[in-house]
Amino acid sequence: MELIAFTITPNNRKVVAFIKHFKLPVEVRQVDFKRQEHKGEAFTKLNPMQKVPVLIDGDFVLWESNAILTYLARKFPETHALPTDTQGRADIDRWLHWQSAHLMPMMGAVKTGDKTEEDVKPLLAVLDGQLAGKEYITGDLTVADFAIAAYTLTSNADKFDYADLPNLKAWRERMRNLPAFEETAFKLPPAAA
Repeated sequence: MELIAFTITPNNRKVVAFIKHFKLPVEVRQVDFKRQEHKGEAFTKLNPMQKVPVLIDGDFVLWESNAILTYLARKFPETHALPTDTQGRADIDRWLHWQSAHLMPMMGAVKTGDKTEEDVKPLLAVLDGQLAGKEYITGDLTVADFAIAAYTLTSNADKFDYADLPNLKAWRERMRNLPAFEETAFKLPPAAA
């Protein structure tokens, strides 16, 4: 099994961190953006959207990061990262959709300067409320935590004031301190002397 990714982006980082956290037998290969590998004919056959991540499992090719997360969680049930009961799965789906429909666009707008921290605060307050009394979003560590953490651990999100969001603040630190998120954090190369 192979994942083609570009780890410095949140949608890629969440999948790579998931793979690393659970030590899944998935080879991770970084796409070569300088050579525009993602625009080439071979890659376009894998993903007509010409984006990463892309998971290849034998003859099966899957793109869209949250779909990849849930596929991996089902393929490797020993992760216990995706409930098997209907309501538990629906709860995870809710948070995955929340991430892709609400959090991701808002964080993208913050990055471009179209929105501010104050615009994001109502969304973060929803997440803070969900985390009250819980270590993770639905209680146990699931794919939802990986999907959402990748967006709340960006350099822009690190600049936010979390003083009035204590549950979210504590959860962010728990997620940041997972070795897989530490390992996938973007680090600037050292300055040349």
